[in-house]
Amino acid sequence: MEKAIFYPFLLFIFVITMVGGWIPTVKVWSKSTFRMIISFCAGVLLGAVFFHVLPEISPVLGEAVGYPVMTGFLLIFLLEKFIMVHPCEEGECDYHKIGLAAYVGIGFHSILDGIAIGAGSLMNLSVVIILAVTIHKFPAALALSSLLVKGGEYSRQKILRSMFIFALTTPLGAVLAILLFKEFSDYTIAVALGISAGTFLFISIADLLPAVYEEHEKREYKNLVSLCLGILVMILSKGIF
Repeated sequence: MEKAIFYPFLLFIFVITMVGGWIPTVKVWSKSTFRMIISFCAGVLLGAVFFHVLPEISPVLGEAVGYPVMTGFLLIFLLEKFIMVHPCEEGECDYHKIGLAAYVGIGFHSILDGIAIGAGSLMNLSVVIILAVTIHKFPAALALSSLLVKGGEYSRQKILRSMFIFALTTPLGAVLAILLFKEFSDYTIAVALGISAGTFLFISIADLLPAVYEEHEKREYKNLVSLCLGILVMILSKGIF
């Protein structure tokens, strides 16, 4: 991807994340709307992994493709196991913790998203990865900001400052990855993308898909349709990106 297009995309990710973080400070979204958004996000992340990233890195990594994917999956699992921050329905979650460790973990996760973008730009996957990261960042920012608002310990200004840092880490990670990966082999870049695929898998399966399951208990299917639309977007994008 040309720099003239790449950097505006990074700015777009920053803006989308800030918007997601700003909304809870002025308006509380309904659970049904939030569920539909995260269901669509789950579909996009799953589609990005299975229809774009894995087909691209498998010829490079061969039989070793599972190792970086599993590494990324377990890495995010451990982060959430001990930090407990993820984009669920915050009104129903009473076990989250927001502190210094949480911010370090969230920041590290955001940097991983940026590294995924940087690595993807070197393997003709930049648009796909940017789309997946952008769609994931919005509900993540929405959830994090909702937690801070609900906790009542932070002023609106402090929440927005926190979201500014959160929004900035992914573009910075992408720029850093571009600078570092220029000298790396295709195999190393493919490993980085495999780790990113593992993180996408965990986020979609553990954090986002439960919203679809909860809807089925009420015999409603709007979230399932949203999930399928997200997957369809990534399938159709194969002929474009």
